[in-house]
Amino acid sequence: MALIEYDLFGEKHDKVQDAIDLLRNLEPEEGYYVAFSGGKDSQCVYHLCQMAGVRFDAHYSVTSVDMPELVQFIKRQYPDAWEGRNHQYTEGGKPYTMWNLIEKKMIPPTRIARYCCDVLKEANGHGRVTVTGVRWDESNNRSKNQGKVTIFNPHKDDIQAMEEMGANFTSTNRGGVLLNNDNGETRDVVEMCYRKRKTIVNPIVSWTEHDVWEFLDGVAKVEHCELYDKGHKRLGCIGCPMNTSNRAAELEEYPKYKAAYLRTFARMLVKRREAGLACKLWNTPEEVMGWWLEKKTDKRIEGQIMLELQEMEEDDG
Repeated sequence: MALIEYDLFGEKHDKVQDAIDLLRNLEPEEGYYVAFSGGKDSQCVYHLCQMAGVRFDAHYSVTSVDMPELVQFIKRQYPDAWEGRNHQYTEGGKPYTMWNLIEKKMIPPTRIARYCCDVLKEANGHGRVTVTGVRWDESNNRSKNQGKVTIFNPHKDDIQAMEEMGANFTSTNRGGVLLNNDNGETRDVVEMCYRKRKTIVNPIVSWTEHDVWEFLDGVAKVEHCELYDKGHKRLGCIGCPMNTSNRAAELEEYPKYKAAYLRTFARMLVKRREAGLACKLWNTPEEVMGWWLEKKTDKRIEGQIMLELQEMEEDDG
């Protein structure tokens, strides 16, 4: 049973109980903010919070490009997360969508320029202890930049206080701090930081995909989104550049969204030309789409990376 492991000394480790203990130990007075996407991992942390008996409220972040079946699943099975859904708004008071974000940034979102996640998802939950379903198993990047507890951009005074507390932490190359011990020092650090620094608790960070399905099917015994049964490995935004395996097929599966991307790319090109940013890599929406899906030659892919880095630097300036 993958959720039960034994170390070299024969000591038993129950991953479910460990996650429950972590949630109970770090529970803030006002309860947790659970970032809920409707996917299998966020289902796990939702039901772990229930099993732990901790206070929490779940929130779905509206992206405008999530798969329709996933949105309907959330509405049907997790109405509290749907009722608690979040929008981010422009200065003019309009909700941000993928479409107006692409126009604003004048470049499609990519694996390097992931502005869509920053605005549509990660901007939510500030001032709260946020629970996510992030797992090391999903990517090498997450294994380096996420822990059982992750604190983003702590001030040097915070670091000094952590050292004085005797907290066992490591720093990431992105300026964050990871804590992987479930003890009093970790709780003290969370209590010190979460109101002023983005603080995330990842109770299933060490779980494998097999662990996730074992928990959902054998422990929580809950329904999952039908898209998994149709061959989808990851659920989320249609065309997401982090989904490297089947983006083109995904867009063919949802032709209305593909058409919406092409219309948006057309408006984006107009904005680029008006701003003097037109580039040689593409002149039509279809060329943008091919570049975005990385269907071109290696030379084009290299051009993609250079364009992203150049414009990110200009934006920071």
